[in-house]
Amino acid sequence: MENFTGANWIWIPGRAADDTYPAGNVTFRRDFTAANGKVPISVNILITTDNAFTLYVGGNLVGSGNTFTSAHRFCVPLMNGCNVFAIAAQNFAPSPAGLLAAFQIHYTDGTVDNIVTDGEWRAVNGTAAGFEQCAFDDSSWPAAFVEGPFPTTAPWNAPQNAISIPPETQDPGPSLQSAQWIWTNEVTGPGSSVPEGSRAFRKTVIVPNGGLVAQAKIFIATDNAFTLYVNGLLVGSGGSFTVANRYVVNFPPTSRVVIAVYATNAGGPAGVFAAFDLATFDCSKNVFFVTDGSWKYNLGTPAGFIDPDFDDSTWSLAVTEGGFGATPWGATTVPAANSPQSPAANGAPIAPPADVVA
Repeated sequence: MENFTGANWIWIPGRAADDTYPAGNVTFRRDFTAANGKVPISVNILITTDNAFTLYVGGNLVGSGNTFTSAHRFCVPLMNGCNVFAIAAQNFAPSPAGLLAAFQIHYTDGTVDNIVTDGEWRAVNGTAAGFEQCAFDDSSWPAAFVEGPFPTTAPWNAPQNAISIPPETQDPGPSLQSAQWIWTNEVTGPGSSVPEGSRAFRKTVIVPNGGLVAQAKIFIATDNAFTLYVNGLLVGSGGSFTVANRYVVNFPPTSRVVIAVYATNAGGPAGVFAAFDLATFDCSKNVFFVTDGSWKYNLGTPAGFIDPDFDDSTWSLAVTEGGFGATPWGATTVPAANSPQSPAANGAPIAPPADVVA
């Protein structure tokens, strides 16, 4: 949800002929109940109001703002059941007034619903006690008055009234700066030559506090080649240690992510070098990890090693060979564009394709 596309400026009926409203408070509500079989995780909210707002979700205070040219973003966990969106808005002086908001609801099955400010909202002049609660009866409230769509409605379409929209996420993404080149116990020293052939690597990540993730951003480079799998699905293959492959992979929300790498050395030094950012959808912090000594390896490529439930309990811990810029690999660069999904390398396990964002 990058911006307010699809949303409308709304207020109460009774706008004056000069498109203004008197100073005062207006209250808005929009009930939301998930469809049968759907379990909501969270809602991402983008909101602004001319002039001020206080936002509630499910009866709980979320946040406020009082400058319509500066939109606000919020992420709020949702309960299964009624989750009313309620807003107390204020117009400071006789002038144009409007509420503009967009809500993106995430479900446990990976789907999303979008709610925007439109004629489905109810609005009333003043403030009613308990209006923010799910049990509040707003059946007598009239429908909100739709003033017009974003971004073409006056006076908010004037250049001086341009709305500053914060980025969707503040997380820095994965970083190779803290990653380690890793290989097997065949390494005798940093960057030493190792036997040719393919090796299997795995990393299992459990999201803290039962959190849910549904997307992985990945930078990966190898000396010499790799095929990458996430939760048993094929992401892609690559063969460079100077320029990493850059992937964005979507998957159903889960609290457990398994990364598997089929890595091949064609001679000389060998290594796997990667960084990962798992995006949460329950409003908790993203999960970051890199290749390091906590990864596991096998000197072969056992059948089924890419499967999430494969038993790697007898595998050994990876050997680290050095960090970013280490000899003989030097600094690994990351391209600006995402890498597309691609076939498995020769000899690598065949698997269904992952949902890779090109």
